Amino acid sequence: MLERIGARDRARRSITRLRSLVGPLAALVVVGLALSACGGAGSAATSTTSTTSTSTTTTTTTTTTTLPRPTRVHHSGAYPGGFSYGEVSRLPVVPVPDGQSTAPAAPTGSPAQAGAIFLAYHQVGSGPDLVLIAGQRASMSWWDPQLIENLAQHYTVTFFDLPGIGYSQPDPRATSIAALADLTAGLIDELGLSAPTVLGWGMGGEVALALAERHPGIAGRLALVDTSAGGPTSVPPSPAVQRLLADPNATMTQLARLLFPTPAAQTTWLEALSQMAPDDVTANAIRNQAAIQSAYFATDRAVATGLATITVPALVIDSSHDAVIPPANAAVLSEGLAHARQVVLKGAGYGGIFSHEDTVIAALERFTG
Repeated sequence: MLERIGARDRARRSITRLRSLVGPLAALVVVGLALSACGGAGSAATSTTSTTSTSTTTTTTTTTTTLPRPTRVHHSGAYPGGFSYGEVSRLPVVPVPDGQSTAPAAPTGSPAQAGAIFLAYHQVGSGPDLVLIAGQRASMSWWDPQLIENLAQHYTVTFFDLPGIGYSQPDPRATSIAALADLTAGLIDELGLSAPTVLGWGMGGEVALALAERHPGIAGRLALVDTSAGGPTSVPPSPAVQRLLADPNATMTQLARLLFPTPAAQTTWLEALSQMAPDDVTANAIRNQAAIQSAYFATDRAVATGLATITVPALVIDSSHDAVIPPANAAVLSEGLAHARQVVLKGAGYGGIFSHEDTVIAALERFTG
């Protein structure tokens, strides 16, 4: 069953059927071309997107080249007839101020309400709340649908696009890890999630750390996959890796090689992506996230100095062959967090959360059980 969430209330879930997907090989070619085009789409024309709730229809503007649509994937698992994400939902989110756990009440038409931006998200499954925060330049379509389906059997899974990614509205204020954490807190507050486990991957893990530091009480637990504490003592990726992640023209094939050490794992992930409608990732968003990440490694000490203030349990998952977030960063987290346990994905690269999915899910279930 699927669930779409309005501004504060939950509507009943619905399962939507799509026309049959093209064959995996053909789809891989099509999606590879489409996503490569999107990578350089910083000057793409702005399109209009409509989002429908149970009572109103709101028309908003976002820089996307595709429209929200139901997404149905091949994996059937525990869902007879196929597993569907449902339609992309979008809602206005106000950042939560540092030190607070809820956004300030804002009367209709007030400047605070006008400062909201629309974030896009999916919500599927049932059980305790689990929020996924994607890594650098990743949209919702990067999450392997098999991983989402399996998590949905145990959790109510919420995953979303950061500003300027996919269907989320760009936000010129989102220029730091702290700003992204405040927006994430606003989304959790707006959806009314209850002490969710927050799983962050790569840069998403950095956002999760900042969320726990800046907004105590919002996150019940942290799962940090290939994550760094930042600051001058952190270990950044090589300059070549940083250049590739910052390049709007980088292809999905190039990025797959960065995520996975073996060609087989690269192909598996690309075929999983071929099941998803390609998302637009604007050139400005790619460059902005690269600048945020670069500053986080070089000069941003806020998260690193605040690790000891995080009191919620943390699961640190690192990949032994990670070229994006080198494994040495996991030791800093394990030593600096008060209640941390560590799991190593042997032989995995930055995409270990997908190539070693069974290990990740088993560790997460033990951690949250």
